[in-house]
Amino acid sequence: MTYLIADSGATKTDWLYVDGDDITQIHTQGLHPSNIQMMSDSMDLKLQIGTLKPDVIYFFGAGCGNPVSDEIVMRFLQSIFPQAQLKIKSDLNGSGKAFFGKGDGVVVVFGTGAISAKIENGNVVQKSAALGFAIGDEGSAADLGRRILKMYFRKSGNPETLHFLQEKLHDVGYSEMMNQIYRAGKPNRELAAVAGKVLNPPLPPELESLIRDGFTDFINQQLSTLKLTGEEQIVCTGKVAKVHESILVPLFNQLGYKNVEVRYPVIASYRNRIKSGENLFD
Repeated sequence: MTYLIADSGATKTDWLYVDGDDITQIHTQGLHPSNIQMMSDSMDLKLQIGTLKPDVIYFFGAGCGNPVSDEIVMRFLQSIFPQAQLKIKSDLNGSGKAFFGKGDGVVVVFGTGAISAKIENGNVVQKSAALGFAIGDEGSAADLGRRILKMYFRKSGNPETLHFLQEKLHDVGYSEMMNQIYRAGKPNRELAAVAGKVLNPPLPPELESLIRDGFTDFINQQLSTLKLTGEEQIVCTGKVAKVHESILVPLFNQLGYKNVEVRYPVIASYRNRIKSGENLFD
């Protein structure tokens, strides 16, 4: 049997194609159900992976895990892989399987969006309310991008920080940036792109504090809703977690979460488990 595993966020999707002992990893655009553009995204994906012939596709995506979103992704993938059996679940379900197998722990995702979940026996039993980039997603790339733009255009930072931002953002004008954000089909990606341009270490101390504030808000407003003891194994993933690991892990420890690590990308943990012969999907 051949199968595809997908770990998908709003910005990118990592695929693992498994054909016996042959394992191939592929990167494509993000496939969030709220942002999928059926025609253009389908054409792009067909060019990138349409020649593969999986019997089963395990798609773990941000925004999935409810009937409406799952149906959007189902119809989209059926147009590309009409013969494949499709199994659609949330990215948290996928991360739980990848990191803990059939065990217990906590998954925290810091990507374009941000969310957390408690895992028992490899399955999600409780998750935080992320609320999306417009309301929540504290500590995510989109959230950090929003914080950066507030500081930059309201000139609330100190001169050193504002000069740093001016250089990183290429002295972008207010009208240009507002048009770029509010006329975009995928504004969360636009905000995340701002964070990606700016937040590459080394950073001015004020921007390190901005990142720390975003992570603190996430812990206080999302992770706290899981009612953890602080002793659980917590695995953080996503590009934001990886880039800012030196800020993230000490902050978690400081706030009482003792057993915290960063693993990224998720698909690498899947590859390791598959190579070890573990059966994750029975």
